[in-house]
Amino acid sequence: MAAASLTQGDDADLAHIIQLQLEEVEQAIRAAAGKGKQPAGSQTDQQLSLDLFLRELQDTQNFAADCRMARSMQRAVLDDGDALAQSQSEERAAEDQKASVSLGNGEIEPSRAASSPESLAEDDEFLQKLACIYITGIDHGKNDDGKYADDETETETETDHQPESSAWAIRRRQKRRRRQQCEACTEPKHFAELAAAPCGHKYCRQCLTHLFHDAMIDESLFPPRCCKQPIPLEKNRLFLDAVVVQQFRNKALEFSTPRRTYCYNPGCATFIPPANHKNDVAACDGCGCHTCITCKKASHRGDCPDDEQLGQTLQLARERGWQRCQNCWGMVELNTGCNHMTCRCGFQFCYVCGARWKTCGCAQWEERRLYERAVQIDARDREPEDHVREEVAPEMGEPLGHGRQVRLQTLMQNLRRNHECEHEHWFNRGGPRECEECHDVLPIFIYECRQCHIMACRRCRYHRL
Repeated sequence: MAAASLTQGDDADLAHIIQLQLEEVEQAIRAAAGKGKQPAGSQTDQQLSLDLFLRELQDTQNFAADCRMARSMQRAVLDDGDALAQSQSEERAAEDQKASVSLGNGEIEPSRAASSPESLAEDDEFLQKLACIYITGIDHGKNDDGKYADDETETETETDHQPESSAWAIRRRQKRRRRQQCEACTEPKHFAELAAAPCGHKYCRQCLTHLFHDAMIDESLFPPRCCKQPIPLEKNRLFLDAVVVQQFRNKALEFSTPRRTYCYNPGCATFIPPANHKNDVAACDGCGCHTCITCKKASHRGDCPDDEQLGQTLQLARERGWQRCQNCWGMVELNTGCNHMTCRCGFQFCYVCGARWKTCGCAQWEERRLYERAVQIDARDREPEDHVREEVAPEMGEPLGHGRQVRLQTLMQNLRRNHECEHEHWFNRGGPRECEECHDVLPIFIYECRQCHIMACRRCRYHRL
C-alpha cells in the first residue's frame, strides 16, 4: 500500500483490512507447507513469495500503527497547546527574572540564546508541513466553481496581530495559509509542498530540485541560494529525493576542496576526495587508477614530467593578460568591470596580481575598461527598447559632445563608487536583452541593477549574484 493512502483512511477500517490480508496469507502459507518435492530446508517460489508478502504486510501494519500514534500525539499537542504555551511562557518569565537578578549582582553567566519569534514561526510552520504530509494528508479539494476551497479571502480582525499559542495559530490560520505561490514557476501550491528559503521565498519540490541540480552542474550557482542567502540542505531534505541529497553532499565536498584532483583516466575523470590521497598519489574508487596530485597525470616515480600543453596554455595566458585563481587554478579572463574577481569556486582575488582580494595595493579599475563599460551602458540607455545592437567604444582621445561627455563621466564615477555593488535595487527593461552573467537572451524583459547597471535574468538575479 502507498504511504499516502495510509494517512487518509479510517484507522479502524485500515487495521481491519490489513488483519484480513494477514489471515489470508497465513492460511495460504499453511496450505502450501509440505507440498512439493524440494529438498528439506528449502522453499518453493510460491512459499518464498508468500513469505515476502507476509513481511510486507507486517511492515504495513507497523507503519499504520505508527501513523495512529503520531496522529494521536498531534491531536494531544493541538488540544493541550494553549496550556503548554502558557506553561512555557511562565518558565521563560521565571528564567528572565532569575537572569536579571544575577545581572544585578554581577553574577551573570553565559546562557543559551532565546529563540526569536521568527525562528519559532519557522519551526511551527515546519511542524505543520510534517503533519500535513505524514499525518493528516494534503487536501487539494476545490469548490463547485473550480476554485480551491482554501483560497478564499479572509477579513483581518483586531486579534490577528495579538500574541497567540502555536496550537491556536494552527487552528486559526491553517485555512488562510494553505495555498501559496512558488517563486520560480509561480504555480499555486499547498503550503506543505513548498520549501522556504531563508529570505522568505517559497519553492515547490520540482523547482527546488532543479535549483539544487543546477548548483551541482554550475559551480557559480553553488551553494544554492536565494537573495544571496544559502538554502540549507538539512532543513529542506523533506522536499528532495534521497539520491539528489547524496549527490549534493558529494558535490559539496568536491566544491569545498581547494586545488582538487580528478582521475586522470579520460573515461572516468571522477573527483578524488582528500581522504583517498596518500604520499602525493590519489586513488580513484571508480576505476582504480592512481593520479599524481601535483601534475594531475598518472602516478609515477620521482619528479613530475613537464606538461607541454599546460606550458602552452600558461604562455597564452601571459600574452593575453589572463589570471589564474590561486584556489582552484582555474583560468580567468576579465572583459569588463573592476579588478575584483570572484572565481566560480568562490575565491576572491585581484586580477592584476592574483593575490587574495584586499591584500595588495593594485588599482581597483583599469581606466580603459572603466571607460568602455561607461560607453556600453550609455549606448544601451539611449537605444530603442525594441532594438538591440552592439556598440563600439570610441577611442579615449576621440572628441565627444559636451552632453555625452558629462554622461560618461557620471557613469564612470558611479561605477567606481559601486564596484562592490550588493545589487539590492532592480528595475525591468524590455527585451530582447542578453544576461551579462549567463548570456541567455531574454525575449520579453530583463532586470537591470540601479547601482552598477548589470543586466541579469531572473535566475542569475536570485541565485547567482
